[in-house]
Amino acid sequence: MNSRSFILSALIAGAVIGLLANLPVLNLINCFLCLWVWVGGILAVYLYKRFQHGEGSLSGAQGAGLGAVAGLIGAFVGVIVYSLTSFVSMPIFASMARFFEVEGDLPFESGGLPSVVGSAFFFFMFDAIAYPLFGAISGLLGASLMGKKPTPQG
Repeated sequence: MNSRSFILSALIAGAVIGLLANLPVLNLINCFLCLWVWVGGILAVYLYKRFQHGEGSLSGAQGAGLGAVAGLIGAFVGVIVYSLTSFVSMPIFASMARFFEVEGDLPFESGGLPSVVGSAFFFFMFDAIAYPLFGAISGLLGASLMGKKPTPQG
């Protein structure tokens, strides 16, 4: 396994995960399906194969590791993106909480810097567990789908 290709693939896919999963409005898709994390894990495997020019393949475990690392990078990038875009995201989440009649103290209700820090911490703690988990599953899936093609016999 080429470590340079591994790191580049994980960094690029992690940045994609962090951006798409935390940009306002697009983050709502991620809340329900973790779609961007699934895409990021498969993207990491795809990029690795591209950086290797089709040479060498990833085992399922290597694909899962690559997806998990991309997911962890995505969680770190995501907390930064969320912190920078929270002035748009927080009102959306607050209105959704009112719509679904969620009761109790939510980290995104009050606004201001303490609310941004609290909600960023809350989302980071969740993302630091969920993103590597879903990234590993999608990396495993990507490695098995993009494995070596069978050679024709005959």
